[in-house]
Amino acid sequence: MNHNLFQVLLTSIKTKITPLVTKVRRWTDWNYLRTQGINKVRQFFASIFDVRPKHKKDYYEVFGWLVSKKLAFAIVVVIGVLSLYYLASVKDSFLPDRKGADGGIKTYSYDSVMLRFAKDKVRIKGKSGYLAYEGNVAKGYVTGTGTLYNPEGTVVYQGSFDKNKYEGDGVAYYDTGVMKYNGKFSENLYEGEGKQYRENGSLLYAGMFARGMKEGEGTLYDQGSNEIYKGNFSKDGIVYSDLLGKTAKEVSDCYSGSMKLYRGESRYAVVLADIEAMYVGATESNSLYDDVKVDNVYVLQPYFRAGQSNLTTIAELKGLFGDPIYEGNSEVTMEEAVAINRLCSEKDVLFGPVDWKKTDEYDEYSIIDSYDKSYVVYLYGFEKDGLVYTFVCSDRDDVFAFYYITKGEGA
Repeated sequence: MNHNLFQVLLTSIKTKITPLVTKVRRWTDWNYLRTQGINKVRQFFASIFDVRPKHKKDYYEVFGWLVSKKLAFAIVVVIGVLSLYYLASVKDSFLPDRKGADGGIKTYSYDSVMLRFAKDKVRIKGKSGYLAYEGNVAKGYVTGTGTLYNPEGTVVYQGSFDKNKYEGDGVAYYDTGVMKYNGKFSENLYEGEGKQYRENGSLLYAGMFARGMKEGEGTLYDQGSNEIYKGNFSKDGIVYSDLLGKTAKEVSDCYSGSMKLYRGESRYAVVLADIEAMYVGATESNSLYDDVKVDNVYVLQPYFRAGQSNLTTIAELKGLFGDPIYEGNSEVTMEEAVAINRLCSEKDVLFGPVDWKKTDEYDEYSIIDSYDKSYVVYLYGFEKDGLVYTFVCSDRDDVFAFYYITKGEGA
C-alpha cells in the first residue's frame, strides 16, 4: 500500500514539473527564441506600416490635408533608420588620423557630409579608400594649400587651390612622379608665367601661358634643356610670321638651334630644324648676314594651327580663310625644292625628292647648282590680316605637305 502511495505521489509531481521543464527547454532553445523574436519584430513593423486609418482621430491635419498618424510615424521611423545607417557609414569622418606622426589631422571620406563643416588642414580619402588629398579646406571646398594624389599614391598636384580648382602657384606632375609644370594656374589651367617639362625631366618651355597653352613671350628648349628659340607664341604654337622682315642676324639672336644653309643664285634658304621651319631671303653679296632680310617663312608641318585645332585639308582651310586668292599648278622654286627635300629626308612627301645638283661647302652650307624645274606642285593661296599663306599640295583639293608665309601687298 505504501508503494502505491509513493507511485501516486511521484506521478503527481511529474505532472506538475513536466510542463515547467518543457517551458524551460523551449525558452532556452535558440531556434525557438529566434522564431519568436522574428515574429515580434514582424508584428511590430506590421503594426507600424498598417497605415490605414480606422477613425478620424487617426489623422493629423497638415495645411488642410489629412495625414494618417501611423503613416507619419512610419515615415519618421524609416528616416531615422536611414539616418543611423548613414552616420554609421561616415563614422570615420569624426575620428582623427592616429596613424600619422602629426596626429589630430582628421580624415574624411570624399562624400562625407561632415567635410562641409571642416576647416584648416584635413585628409580626404578617394572612392576606393586611398589618400586623395592632404591640405586645407574651407566651407566644404579644397581651398588654400595642399597636395593631390592619384590612387597609386603619386603626387598629381601640389600648391594652391580655390574651391576645388588649381588656383595660384602650383606644381603639376606626370603619373610617373616627374614634374610636368611649375608656375601659375587659374581654374585648373596654366595661366601666367610658368615652366613646362618633358616626361624625361628636361625643360621644354619657359614663358607665358593662357588657358593652358603657350601664349605670349617664351623660350623653347631641346631635349638637353638647351635654349633653341625665343619669341612669341599663340595657342601653343610659335608665331612664325614674327620672323618676316628680320635680318639673318636678328633671326640668329632668337634661334640658337641647328641650322642648314642653302644658296641658290642670289637667294638663301635657311632650315631651322629644331622648330620645323625655314626662312628665305635675297642678297647680292656672298655673306648671309650683310643685308639679307626674311621675305618668306616656311612652316615644315602638314597642318595649320587654328585656335586649338590642327587643320590638315584644303576644305578645312577654306572654312577658316574663305576662298583662296589664287590656286593652280606651279613649277617648283628653289626654296620649295629645299623644303621638299628636307621633309623627304625623313618621309616622302608630294612626289618624292626633287632632283638637284649641289655643292656642299661645309656640313651646314650647300650651294644649289641646279634643280629639276619640271617638278610641278599645286598651290593654294589665302590672305588674312595682311599675310599671305601658301599651301603646297600634290594636286587640287588635296592635303598639303607644308606651307609658307609672306606679307601681303598692303602690309
